[in-house]
Amino acid sequence: MQTHLLKTSAIDTPSGSLELLVCLPQSRTNKQPILCIHGAHCAAACYKKLLPIFAQAGYPSYALSLRGHGKSWQPSTFDLHVFTTSNTYVADVMSAIDLISSEHPDQSPILIGHSLGGGVLQRALGAWNPSWKAPAGLVLIAPAPLSGGAMDIARKWQAAEAKLKASQPALALTPPSGSSPQGWIPWFRSLFDFELPSGLETPAGIRSKFFLPETPEEAVTGWLRDSKGRLESMSVTIGSFWPFADASAVFNAIDSDARPRGRKVFLISANGDVLITEDVIRETYEAYHAVCQGEEEIAQLELKSGHHIMLDVAHQQCASSIIRWIEEEKIDSEEVL
Repeated sequence: MQTHLLKTSAIDTPSGSLELLVCLPQSRTNKQPILCIHGAHCAAACYKKLLPIFAQAGYPSYALSLRGHGKSWQPSTFDLHVFTTSNTYVADVMSAIDLISSEHPDQSPILIGHSLGGGVLQRALGAWNPSWKAPAGLVLIAPAPLSGGAMDIARKWQAAEAKLKASQPALALTPPSGSSPQGWIPWFRSLFDFELPSGLETPAGIRSKFFLPETPEEAVTGWLRDSKGRLESMSVTIGSFWPFADASAVFNAIDSDARPRGRKVFLISANGDVLITEDVIRETYEAYHAVCQGEEEIAQLELKSGHHIMLDVAHQQCASSIIRWIEEEKIDSEEVL
């Protein structure tokens, strides 16, 4: 089996440089390029296991770090939380699509988004300009729902945090310097500095929200080392209380003729996901199901995994299923119209 190496490139934008991971087939192919967008608190590196699998199958593969994430340019704390919105992230995505389209002018890209990245892609497609080249398909991995869903996800995040603290009493919240009231001063200052803890500071905290209990420790520590970013933009979080897009608009933005069987949207969920749970996935699936017109425009697959499917135990199955979906093959345990 040939080794496909990940390379780090950069996209120059008027705002700053964006990190782009690139993994290409050994020889040039006419297959559609794949662009992957990460979720909150993450970076392009969370796709490091999937990109070589796509490249091995002949697909030029890319993963973008949105501004403020990974090795992309870092806005000031104030700029990140006040002026960085989902639409700002959409602009970053469009910069990546423009670059990839220039490299592969004869092919439309397949777009893949995880968690908040799925919400960003749905927002982008929901406001797609008909004059732009239509993407060939949308893969949503444990995505933020069309409805936004920020309140529900926040509740589940806090529930995961509470469960972790109950199982490990040493993690319970205490004043930073014991019982002294002065110990709370740094905590209150953090409110104004946008430096509140995310609950992702330790491997245990990361595992409780993103991975299965049986996931190898290296996957967890690897995410902490390679992917963990700063606290997510508050403006993006607040904006996620409202819908990202309309299902019909998303469908209409995808090229109907890109593949013979008309596949447009592929939802991949995880049975061990404590954030984007089955009811959230069902809500998104039904929103697309209600407006689709083709026999296979919307499909769904559930894998044994935690929220970070791309790095968890099911990452190989996730990548293989995406390839089969693109190539019009049957998907294991798929659910279609």
